[in-house]
Amino acid sequence: MILELYIKNFALVDEVRLNFENGLNILTGETGSGKSIIIDALNLCLGGRNDKSFIRKGVKKGLIEATFSISNKKLVDELLEYGIDVSVDENIIISREIYADGKSISRINGRNVRLSFLKKIGSFLIDVHSQHENQVLFNKEKHIEFLDLYGEEKLKVLKKEYSIVYKKYIEIKNKLNLLTENKDDIQIAREIDLLKFQINEIEDANLRLGEYEELLKQREVYRNSEKIYTNLNKSYFNLYESNVNAFDLISKALKYLGDLSDFDEKLENYYLNLEDIMYRIQDLSKDIRDYKENIDFDIKSLDDIEIRIDTINNLRRKYGNTIEEILEYKEKIVSRLNEILSRDEKIVQLKESLKKIKEDLNEKSKEITLKRKKIAKELEDKICNELDSLNMKNVSFKVYFGEREDFTQNGKDVIEFMISFNIGEDLKPIYKIASGGEMSRFMLALKTILSGIDKVETLVFDEIDTGISGIAAQVVGDKLKVISNKKQIICITHLPQIAVNSDVHFNIEKIVQKDRTYTRIEKLSEEDKVKEIARLIAGLNITQKTMEHAREILQIAKNKGI
Repeated sequence: MILELYIKNFALVDEVRLNFENGLNILTGETGSGKSIIIDALNLCLGGRNDKSFIRKGVKKGLIEATFSISNKKLVDELLEYGIDVSVDENIIISREIYADGKSISRINGRNVRLSFLKKIGSFLIDVHSQHENQVLFNKEKHIEFLDLYGEEKLKVLKKEYSIVYKKYIEIKNKLNLLTENKDDIQIAREIDLLKFQINEIEDANLRLGEYEELLKQREVYRNSEKIYTNLNKSYFNLYESNVNAFDLISKALKYLGDLSDFDEKLENYYLNLEDIMYRIQDLSKDIRDYKENIDFDIKSLDDIEIRIDTINNLRRKYGNTIEEILEYKEKIVSRLNEILSRDEKIVQLKESLKKIKEDLNEKSKEITLKRKKIAKELEDKICNELDSLNMKNVSFKVYFGEREDFTQNGKDVIEFMISFNIGEDLKPIYKIASGGEMSRFMLALKTILSGIDKVETLVFDEIDTGISGIAAQVVGDKLKVISNKKQIICITHLPQIAVNSDVHFNIEKIVQKDRTYTRIEKLSEEDKVKEIARLIAGLNITQKTMEHAREILQIAKNKGI
């Protein structure tokens, strides 16, 4: 359960520390005083969506920190698996720092955690029931979740066995879809033709790795062949053929050094180095001559190169930027073609497997349905009893069972809650006929039943009193008190009939100091409780009789001994 909630620089709250207790914790205050801030802070601390507007004006960051005592072994296992050292009956501290730029940092016992993990942990700690949550009942797809939560223990083994087979069922369906890609025979035939065309087109090109780069170089040579020939010719002429050429000049210089080489070792080295240069120039001149004499000025050869480059570019546009990628693509489509051509045999095998798994799934889903119907009968009786205790005397409630055509992870059942609030009226879907007050009390009845099953230790009710008053409000207050014997309850209310049942009572009010608005939250003493109950009864018109009445209904609530 939650032991303490610390809030700083959040909405209208400057700084507050709330110490909650076991039992029924009541929060009251004028409309607009900021009661929902507590719910928003709790939601945010446990992984809810952050918003820049949560930050108090004029500050850069806010902080929400909650301390919980934990007794749920599954929760402890989750924390240990994440690397957070904790054990049963220890406390954990969850904090979330929020910043003006919309960013936030989440921690558990000082260790940074992902928001997704924080949400997962939050689901073990607190169940928040707000006016918005009543809308869950308007989604009939959620009804099966409530039924299965009530019958969790009885359905656990059956659902686990079904889940194993269902997983195989989905795997085989996916394999079938992959083979056919949900295409009919005509579409498959078209794909085969396309694959064959692409394979032939690539194979006919007879591509070779590195060929494209070589062709580009050859094209440049052919395009510049005249310039290359002219410059090579001039180079050869100056190196070897002209009247005054490099080779002859070096030969003369070599003769002069030869006459001196016997006088000094260094001079001999000069001679040898120059001799090497002369022979290298001679070889280089020969190579240049051969190269220029073999230059092909044939326009047809250039055209052939251009055609080959265009062919490769056409393939590059379709199948890959490089020859290597084009050849890889070919291997891929060859594999796909082989797969399609052999698909008929595979499809027959998979369909046969699917048929057997469907038979197995059908049997298991029937078992689940039979078990659910027994559980539904129990739930129907309990809901009617709970609603009767909430002053809804003539209610008929049934769980409708329909059947889907295909299997889902929950079987084939379609579950819908049907209800009649008045004698003589037909059963209809709850979301079509329930008023706000009726929906609130139905949800409270459901929460009461599930409170003995659900492992969450803290329930938060945000204005559960919507649409009710008088006797209905009184029985809702009594019911919350009953639940608080099993769970910690935090309840925001406007009604004195509910507030009188508190074990701990907090008052929330909005104040203005130095042109700034603040939300102040205080734990009430016994005398302050009387004043707050009187305010809830009479508003601003509090008289001595109002105070006496407030004391009286507080005493009546205590005497009930719920």
